[in-house]
Amino acid sequence: MREPIRVFVICLPSPEEHINNLRTAFPEVEFRTVENDDLPASLVTADAVAAWRIPEEAIAAASNLKWIHRGAAGVEDLITPTLRDSDIILTNSSGVHATNIAEHVLAMMLSFARGFPSLFRMQQDRVWDGSRLDTQVFELTGQTVVLVGVGEIGQAVAGRARALGMSTIGVRRRSDQGRPDAIDMMVGIERLSEVLASADHVVNSLPFTEGTQSLFDATAFDAMKMGAHFYNVGRGRTVDTDALVAAIRTGKIAGAGLDVTDPEPLPRDSKLWDLPNVILTAHTAGRTPHMWDRVFSLIETNLERYQRGDDLVNVVDVDSGY
Repeated sequence: MREPIRVFVICLPSPEEHINNLRTAFPEVEFRTVENDDLPASLVTADAVAAWRIPEEAIAAASNLKWIHRGAAGVEDLITPTLRDSDIILTNSSGVHATNIAEHVLAMMLSFARGFPSLFRMQQDRVWDGSRLDTQVFELTGQTVVLVGVGEIGQAVAGRARALGMSTIGVRRRSDQGRPDAIDMMVGIERLSEVLASADHVVNSLPFTEGTQSLFDATAFDAMKMGAHFYNVGRGRTVDTDALVAAIRTGKIAGAGLDVTDPEPLPRDSKLWDLPNVILTAHTAGRTPHMWDRVFSLIETNLERYQRGDDLVNVVDVDSGY
């Protein structure tokens, strides 16, 4: 029987009401809220922590630490040799952004479908000429979207895409893990090039791992049909930026909706800024007024499970990186 959590450190910019709700629900736990600069010292006596980032040396010095919860989905910076060699449970907030990120992707899709990038430029130039869009607009209904990454975000995008009459193909590391209802066809990552050839839209929601670094390179973009649209709401480093720019310039990629880039922040001299068929959204897809409600609901669920001795949800496999 594992020892229960007694001291829980929270280093997240969250409303105080959420902390008070935890204190009410778990009177046996001491909840300490700290700022980033005070986090390492506070972890010395902590059993659990919820935070954005934690220095590796702080984890190494936290002899009582049993559980780390990441306030976001990505955990690549937390999976250090120190964490790998420990018995600390790592959980993330995967799923809390699924609704808003899916809506963000659909907003970019619809923007391209209705020629909004051109319309925005026409508005800035005070030009009223709808004929400019005659060869640009299209309909999503009947088109195919390939979702590379079929976690909570990929499934949320798929459900909304199907509601618009689109066909959905999912790509995941292992195709034998089952097919969610919103996915028409599921394939393994080894068939990525095959399904990219049939995609009108490709949505990348992959985490960054050794296996996904620059997965979308020149070979991947060459595999896509001429005039496809590409969207990245996963991690910037899963895409070879130079290869993407080249594919856009040749017309292979008709438009790209990029919430994440490599590097971030995007340098002012990046070629992406000047491409007229690129939508850049500055890593804002995850923003939602409901974020903290969802994050702390997840923390409360997992704390209750931990205290009972049950398995936690959203446990990260440190070997795979997600």
